[in-house]
Amino acid sequence: MTRLTLRLDFPSGSWLGDVSRAHPDATLRATETVAAAEGEVTALGVGGTDRAATVESLREHDRVNRVDVVDRTGPATRLRVVAPAPPPHVAAAREVGLPIEEPVSVTEGRSIVDLVGDRSRLTAFSRRLTGEGVTVGIEASDADGEPVLTDTQRGLVLDAVAAGYYDTPRECTLTELAESCDLAKSTCSETLHRAEGRVLRRFVDGEFGARDTSGNPIGERSDPKHEGDPAESAGIAASES
Repeated sequence: MTRLTLRLDFPSGSWLGDVSRAHPDATLRATETVAAAEGEVTALGVGGTDRAATVESLREHDRVNRVDVVDRTGPATRLRVVAPAPPPHVAAAREVGLPIEEPVSVTEGRSIVDLVGDRSRLTAFSRRLTGEGVTVGIEASDADGEPVLTDTQRGLVLDAVAAGYYDTPRECTLTELAESCDLAKSTCSETLHRAEGRVLRRFVDGEFGARDTSGNPIGERSDPKHEGDPAESAGIAASES
């Protein structure tokens, strides 16, 4: 199995791409899309400084049938978006039988997605997306011993460490880090979160062979009966305290 990180640039006509490009400060976070009698229903979180305008743009998009507001409180407005077709990455994943790590966050038409699967499925997924007009690029892959982090993630983590973001107490806030790196706060947070997740997964899942006291790799469930047990590259082309 190969772990792959892809960069997806959604085409014109995609509601995820069009609306996120129209509102550069917004982050659209799709947590799930399911097929229903009324259409393809996506659970979507909208973050940013002008969430109301972003929601209105979603309602006005010609490939969105209906938008229902589920919750306006909190850092993101939660929506139920009904469309005649699923987003391109969802359609491609369904067709080839490939799970996508969710949520999928889109900012300015671009998303970074993490995938795990055999090379043939990863290749088919990329080709299906390309056929739908999505521009696909490889950010990272563990197939050929490539680094855990992408160049963007690595640079931001190094900047965060140098600025004291990970010190206790922190010497730098998320807002200050984002401004120093010329990034939107939401983009900075999302990039750090993904980088931290990749480092932790690599530590837990295999690079150091970490195991719990049951002898299972950490992250795997122990036997519930024992309560004491604690792409082919060429082919596929933290909240502030």
